Amino acid sequence: MALGILLIIFIVIAVVSLFSIAALFMVKDRKVNNWVFGFTVILGLVISYMAVTALPTNYTVPRVFSASMGVLAIIGVILKLMHKTLAAKLVVTVSVLLGMTQLFFF
Repeated sequence: MALGILLIIFIVIAVVSLFSIAALFMVKDRKVNNWVFGFTVILGLVISYMAVTALPTNYTVPRVFSASMGVLAIIGVILKLMHKTLAAKLVVTVSVLLGMTQLFFF
């Protein structure tokens, strides 16, 4: 039963990630886009945290890779503050997609 609940949670996170990324590039209103960007960054950080804490402590390389997905989300925020909006969106998108890929496959 616990694995079924985990599967449902994973599917919900995957769907929310896809909708968040789609909204990030499709929403034209600046304020709404800023909210979606912030939500996507937080989602990227949460996914990175879940991936890091799900791995055993002696799996150093996969843990560093998982943590780097969170660093990518933070770099996206820095790029957004530097007014490089498209680059920031792309970096945050890569962060979320690679984090979800790592959660799914590894």
